[in-house]
Amino acid sequence: MGHPLTGQAPSKIMAVHVSYRSRAMERGRLPLWPSYFLKPPSTLAATATRCCGRRGASCSPSRARSRSSSGRGRSRVSPADAWGHVRWVTAANDFGVYDLRHADGGSNVRSKGIDGFTPLGPGLLDARAVDPERISLRTWVNGVLAQDAVSGDDLLFSFADIVADASG
Repeated sequence: MGHPLTGQAPSKIMAVHVSYRSRAMERGRLPLWPSYFLKPPSTLAATATRCCGRRGASCSPSRARSRSSSGRGRSRVSPADAWGHVRWVTAANDFGVYDLRHADGGSNVRSKGIDGFTPLGPGLLDARAVDPERISLRTWVNGVLAQDAVSGDDLLFSFADIVADASG
């Protein structure tokens, strides 16, 4: 399946379990380092796509996330060079079927791996034109503001640290 914004199929989608301080405080703990989960490329959808879960289960938006793509196939990137390997940034929703979280043991395969559960967009921002410390992230649930964060103020691990860590 092609990416809804670029038409290219990504090789993998990595997400950070808890990346914002405000979210960590809701859970009552601050992680010492980033923890990741993978989402299948089939979870990608256009921003206006409706989220449909499984019959009898409750589908809820987890949180909005900033998504970045290196698309450059690099390994062992240093934090100092990491943002230079990011090509674009876009908004993403991260839906989950919370009724299935108990069975996942942190992997989120069942709860967040359903087709269409990662709507992106509506556009791509050239990472060279974006200050990674000033990315605003807002989430509304049923018209109510549920999250209002700025990456440099609320992100537990900088984008540079996450990109470097995830690159191996």
